[in-house]
Amino acid sequence: MAPVRRSGTARLGRLLSLSALAALLAVGVTAYADARTDYLIRALRTSQMFRVRTQAAISLGGAETSPEVVEALTGALGDDHPAVRAAAAAALERHGDPDALPALREAARDREAVVRSAATRAVRALERVARTRPRSTPTDPRPSRPSGGQAQYYVAVGTPGTKVRGIDREALRSARAAIERSAQEIGGVRIAPDGERPGAAQRVISEDGLVGFFIDSSIVAVEERPGGALRAQVSVILQSYPDRNIRSMLSGAATVTGGSGATLRQQAIEGAFRGALRSLPQAMAAGAAAAGAGPGGGGSSRRSRRGRRR
Repeated sequence: MAPVRRSGTARLGRLLSLSALAALLAVGVTAYADARTDYLIRALRTSQMFRVRTQAAISLGGAETSPEVVEALTGALGDDHPAVRAAAAAALERHGDPDALPALREAARDREAVVRSAATRAVRALERVARTRPRSTPTDPRPSRPSGGQAQYYVAVGTPGTKVRGIDREALRSARAAIERSAQEIGGVRIAPDGERPGAAQRVISEDGLVGFFIDSSIVAVEERPGGALRAQVSVILQSYPDRNIRSMLSGAATVTGGSGATLRQQAIEGAFRGALRSLPQAMAAGAAAAGAGPGGGGSSRRSRRGRRR
């Protein structure tokens, strides 16, 4: 009987060791997330480059909701550059904290149209949260469709590229369709027809007062993991449209289990793209603001000139 007791004790010791290791790993992941959030908040508040501040605001939109994050984004609504202000408003919409409503209502009167638009959408979303949810509960990070259905962005979606072996054209077409579906879920997006000529795209953008974007993407890696899991990594480049200047770079990854072969691979790829595109609303708002503020303007500048002609 003594050997049995020793065996049970050893087994209990191993279980306790594994539990301790899991706890340490959880603490490590939390510490990493906290450190990254602190870094983004510092960048948003102190960087001298508006593009760095803009990207920090976009990234904070995907961080865990906390008073510190909401406070930093609320402060960024007063930033000198409209791209930062627009990105902060869109990020606050994702966090869904009604405490940001007073600052967002003020931003809805911003001198820049793209900031006013992003702030107005955030105000509407947060007012719904205030009516239906406790103040401490964040909203679903997926953006909702605008109630009026009015388009603001004209988005073309390219077929993803890849150097990963075994991914055929059909898989790439399915991935493109998944990206298009994710883009269509974003409020204010109108999808451009596949293969549209630049001149035709420019006419639509100018006549309807839209801001054009092109989603270019690639499947970076698809790797097998222990236990039959599959992990996919993707990259998304948001470009202006139709001139195709880079506005922002996004990335995503997803690990899936419970399937096999091509189906599992496609699920992993589509999940990775959905993850990357969670920050697309903020990236488009910031890109529109940067284009409108730059020399020669972009979609937002054309919209402003069209408005003045009226």
